[in-house]
Amino acid sequence: MPDITERFEIDQKPDLVWAYMQDVPALVTCIPGLELTGAEPPKYKGKLKMRLGPVAAAFDGEATIVEADAALRRARIDGQGLDRQGGSRASAVVIYVLAPTALGTEVSVSADIKLTGALAQIGRTGIVQDVARELTSVFATNLRDKLRQRSEATKAEHAASASTPAAPAPAIAAAAGPALGMGFIVRILMRRLCASIGRLLGKHH
Repeated sequence: MPDITERFEIDQKPDLVWAYMQDVPALVTCIPGLELTGAEPPKYKGKLKMRLGPVAAAFDGEATIVEADAALRRARIDGQGLDRQGGSRASAVVIYVLAPTALGTEVSVSADIKLTGALAQIGRTGIVQDVARELTSVFATNLRDKLRQRSEATKAEHAASASTPAAPAPAIAAAAGPALGMGFIVRILMRRLCASIGRLLGKHH
């Protein structure tokens, strides 16, 4: 399985983004299909539900934060999971690095993913890279929204405390992210179909 590398930008300062990404229960809510089921830092247990074409999988797994260097804003996470019903296994080494930009923060994510079982057959078609790209896009959008909510809640709390005693700002619920549904897969397949048609038409010109 080829390595996966993705990048995106967040309109918040690196220190704020780093602090949020260390809050694992909050971060999980940004990842579609992922549910946190147990936490004994630096180890976390969870479930990941997804569907790739005809194959549906529900992984039970564990992730360990192997490295979290605040000075370099670099972290490494090792994870593994088992789909008990389908028999597929997955393991991944994920590294992310934050860097300052004119907009705010660039998040670089690289992952070395290994699959066995039914999902490994699909993985050879390249669809895993497409899923990773779509997943990163959804994650980035959710992360921006969560950070904006947290920033606005903090500003409101500071403004209120400057005038009158205020109740604590409402916490952002740490619910599971939405599952990777058919709409998600359809977008990926349509993108691949359009790319294939474009290549085919190009050969005839």
